[in-house]
Amino acid sequence: GDEFALLLPGGDAQAAQALARRVHEVLAPPFAIADLALDVTARIGIVLYPEHGLTPHDLFRHVDMAVRQARKLGTGLAVYDPQLNPAPTQRLTFAGELRRAIENGELVLYLQPKVEMASGRVCGAEGLVRWLHPQRGMIPPGEFIDLAERTGLIRPLSAWVLETAFQLNKHWRQRDRPLPIAVNLSARNLRDESLPELIRQLQSDPHDGQGLLEIEITESTAMEDPEFALRVLHELRALGIPLHIDDFGTGYSSLSYLQKLPVDCIKIDQSFVRNMASSKDSALIVRSTIDLAHDLGRKVVAEGVETRQHWEQLAALGCDMAQGYYIARPMPSEAFQGWLRDYQPLATPPAAP
Repeated sequence: GDEFALLLPGGDAQAAQALARRVHEVLAPPFAIADLALDVTARIGIVLYPEHGLTPHDLFRHVDMAVRQARKLGTGLAVYDPQLNPAPTQRLTFAGELRRAIENGELVLYLQPKVEMASGRVCGAEGLVRWLHPQRGMIPPGEFIDLAERTGLIRPLSAWVLETAFQLNKHWRQRDRPLPIAVNLSARNLRDESLPELIRQLQSDPHDGQGLLEIEITESTAMEDPEFALRVLHELRALGIPLHIDDFGTGYSSLSYLQKLPVDCIKIDQSFVRNMASSKDSALIVRSTIDLAHDLGRKVVAEGVETRQHWEQLAALGCDMAQGYYIARPMPSEAFQGWLRDYQPLATPPAAP
């Protein structure tokens, strides 16, 4: 759907990089789609034959790694570098360490608050997993989530996050301070037919508060296997789980499919929110998304709110909730209630008529 390959017979690294730069130049101007000017970005990976592989299988695998290198480095293109990709034995070692981390309590849950813009009150938090490695220190999720996906460890990892969120809210309820916690699930999680049963078991306590666990899935995750995802999401919704579409605007879902999804909330991707002040196109996308979501009866969360200007622009557009560094950075879960006690509600200007 969004991956393309170019073959340059007789080319070299210099020719490939020149072509890659030309592709970026062609994609740079906005594309007019349904009266919207949409910006398109591309990450380009380059492999050379025979230096980077002798078989089509190896070349395809290594060009995929090069694309990931470009994405991780934040650059438009990257030539495959074997030094940046661990050998299979190193990956197996890292996977073994991750498995032990899940079993031995090396994972920690961080929380980033979400605020209701009309009142300024904290209305929930997103749960973000971190790995406290005994030698390497704190490892962010970007360095191990992909590994978990490829090795099947995403299932026990997600189970740990769900169980931890439930236990945390159970503790909060005992102190009369319950607050919804949102947990991110991947496409592989949605293909796991045991997921609804796991959540049923976690909800078996009759004192569990409904709506205190929220599930976030990305737009691209929902589109990977739409029919199956729709069935699983309906099962989760039947359990009383509020569902959110994360990173909205970066995928390719149709409006008809979006209307079918049993979701309560849409999260606008932070790339659009951060560029609102400098890009008319981003501001238009944010405004159109808010209007579309409200027309469909959904609420809207804007993530990546980093400045007062972001906050005021979103408030003027009628956005429902905000999340980002302007409110608070992600923090260890044990520090969250202390932060909440000291939090002063943010003032919001009246929305535009």
